[in-house]
Amino acid sequence: MAPKIVLIIGGAGAQGLPIVEALSKDPQYQIRVLTRNPTSPSAKKVLSYPNTSLTVGDPSTEASLRTAFQNVTLAFVNLNSFAIGVRAEIYWGMRIYDIAIESGVEHYIWSALPDALAASGYDERYRVGHFEGKARVTDFLQGKGQERMRWSVVTTGPYVEMLSELLKPFQQTTVAGDGAGTGAGVGEEEWVFKFPLQDGAIPFVHLEDVAAGVKWMFEHPELSAGMDLHANMEHTTGEMVARAFTAVTGRPARYESISKEAWFGVAPTGPPGYRMGSQYPGNAPSDPTNFTVAENFGNWWNVYQATKAGTEMGKGLHEGQGLLKVDYGVFDKVVPGRVRSVEEWMRKVEYDGGWRSLLQHFIGEDAKA
Repeated sequence: MAPKIVLIIGGAGAQGLPIVEALSKDPQYQIRVLTRNPTSPSAKKVLSYPNTSLTVGDPSTEASLRTAFQNVTLAFVNLNSFAIGVRAEIYWGMRIYDIAIESGVEHYIWSALPDALAASGYDERYRVGHFEGKARVTDFLQGKGQERMRWSVVTTGPYVEMLSELLKPFQQTTVAGDGAGTGAGVGEEEWVFKFPLQDGAIPFVHLEDVAAGVKWMFEHPELSAGMDLHANMEHTTGEMVARAFTAVTGRPARYESISKEAWFGVAPTGPPGYRMGSQYPGNAPSDPTNFTVAENFGNWWNVYQATKAGTEMGKGLHEGQGLLKVDYGVFDKVVPGRVRSVEEWMRKVEYDGGWRSLLQHFIGEDAKA
């Protein structure tokens, strides 16, 4: 039997590459990735996997999409929210679905993020730009039937791999009053995880497990059609991250909750006043539908400050508390061997707190990939 052609939009990104890798190992799939720049390092990485090919084009042009969808059986779509902005993501998230149906696709998976605004009872403090477009498209899909084309949603969250980039620890020399509880004496090195989480919790996802979940959805359409699979790992606090780091590496570590303003001064998010999506063709630099970096990530931290870890975390039983809750039992059944804690992930990847580049640039530079 001829292999099924799988189109992956966003396949050269941080989330897409593990999905390409997972599917490419199975000879029943032929992977096609839509890319703007076939010579980018990430596009070349796609071609390093078996059963893969590139189609050059832009996911926000109909001609490119119709070419990319030719003879496609399965599709996974993850748009770069930071690069295109809220308005464009909502429009193209819907339009790509239409074109997929017209092209004869059998199963369509949309990569989403949680609807924090609705979960908060519509409190603007929890309205996050890169959540908004994806959540609105999920709403659109949930009003559609399954007759012409099966659809599914995989809802993710902050990648635990961001602990090697956006949330990586700072290595510093302790001074009097620091290092309490870490075992580091004055003048000794300690690792400090600094971010404005307060006593909140982040329901991290592990990208390899997200990929395993997507593969399962394609392989079990009778179960996954209409499903919104939340592919989270664990509700994780800052204290849990620091404890896990010490347990895995033996190095003294602590968590320090800092202000958002201080975090913007050290995090590689781009200038706080930059309006995300403003460089995308068709978007005006002053387009009020697009969030500034400060607005977007300020509200992003509000979401996780208002989300709390449950008392049974690590057992796959508790949904977490506060704003964002997750039914971990569903993902346990879909990916039984998944990583269930930040400590388990650190051991798996031999985490040492060092820098590993992961995310596409927030200013959209890598939207060319």
